[in-house]
Amino acid sequence: MKKTESLGIEKLKFITPCFHNDLARGGVHTLISRLNEISRILGAHRLEILISPDMMSLLPSNLLKYRDIHSSHNHIFSPAEARNTIIKECESDQIFIFDIDLLPTDETLDYALKKATSLSLSPEFDMFPCLYLTKEETERFDGDFQGCLESFLRGENHRVEGIALASSCLLMNREWFLQLGGFDEQFVGHGGEDLELIDRLTRHYPIGPRPDDYALNIKAQHPGDYQGFRRYFSYYALPHLFAGRFLVHQWHPRPLTHPYHKRRAGNDQLLEQMLARSEAERGPLKGPVVPCNDLGGELPDFREWMIRLQEEAGYPVQEYPGLLRWQDGIKPKRPLWRKLRKLYLNPRAFFRDMFNPRSR
Repeated sequence: MKKTESLGIEKLKFITPCFHNDLARGGVHTLISRLNEISRILGAHRLEILISPDMMSLLPSNLLKYRDIHSSHNHIFSPAEARNTIIKECESDQIFIFDIDLLPTDETLDYALKKATSLSLSPEFDMFPCLYLTKEETERFDGDFQGCLESFLRGENHRVEGIALASSCLLMNREWFLQLGGFDEQFVGHGGEDLELIDRLTRHYPIGPRPDDYALNIKAQHPGDYQGFRRYFSYYALPHLFAGRFLVHQWHPRPLTHPYHKRRAGNDQLLEQMLARSEAERGPLKGPVVPCNDLGGELPDFREWMIRLQEEAGYPVQEYPGLLRWQDGIKPKRPLWRKLRKLYLNPRAFFRDMFNPRSR
C-alpha cells in the first residue's frame, strides 16, 4: 500500500477502540496483528487507540511507545463509551471513526486527509461502505481491495461474504460530534450505537425526505433489498464505493455466549424504540440543519439509482449483479449454526426473518 499524503496530519485523527482482550475473540495475537497493520497504514501520530489495561503489559515495545493509547476498565466492552472517551481527549479538528478490524483503501485515506483541511464546524459528514471479508480471505489478504470489491460485485462469496453501505466508518468535525452529544452510552456491547448516531447526523444534514418505513430495522444480504433507515443512509455512502473509497472488515470469531454479543438483541430493541420516536419526543435539535445537496433534495428510486451509479462506474449489472443478488450458480452461505445463532441472540429477528426471505 502506498504512503498516504502528509496532508492534514494535525487536523485529522483516526478513532479506533480495541476489543480483542480474550481468546474467544482472537486474543492478544490478533490484537497485536491488527494494531501493527493499521499503524503501518496510518502512522502512529494519526491514530487514537483505546485498549483495556489488562492488555498493556502484553503489547510489544513498538506499540507501547505510542502516546495515544488510552485504557478502558469496562467489564462489557462499550464501543459508544470507548469512542466518546477517545474523542473527548484527542486533539484534532476532524475525526475518522472506524474499528480495529477495518482497513481503509488509499483512496479513502487520501479523501479523508484532503477533506480534513476544508471541513468546518458543520453538520456535514461522510459515511464509507464496508466489505466483510471471509475467514479465508482475511488470512491471505494482501491489500487487493479492488479485487475484493469486484469479486463481490460479480455476485461471488468466496472472498467477501457481505457489505454494509450504512456503516460506522464516519468522517466528521470533532466539535460537531461533541455538540451532538457523541455516541449514546445506553448502548453497551454489540450494535446500535453507530446507527443511532447516524440517525442524528442525518437529521442535521438531510439528503432528502425520510421515507415512511424509515424506522424499520431489517437487515438484508444485498443492498438492493434494503428497507427503512438502512436504505436512507445508503444514499450518503454508495457513491464512495464506486470511487474506491471503502474499508474491508477482517474476519474474527464472534462467540455465541460472549457477554458482548449477547447484548445485541437488547441494543436492537433500544435502537428501534429510539428511531420510532416522534419529533416532539426527540426534543430540540442540537444545532443548524444544513441540507445535503448531493441529490438535489429528492431521493430517486434506490434500486434504479444504484444500478445507474454502478453502470456509470463501468460495472454493467448483467455481469456484476452482486448488489442485487448472488451470481447464478453461487450457493448462499447459510449454515445451520448461523440460524441457530440468530435464534439464540435475537429470537424476534429470527421469527420475523422466517417470513422475509430477503433478510439475513
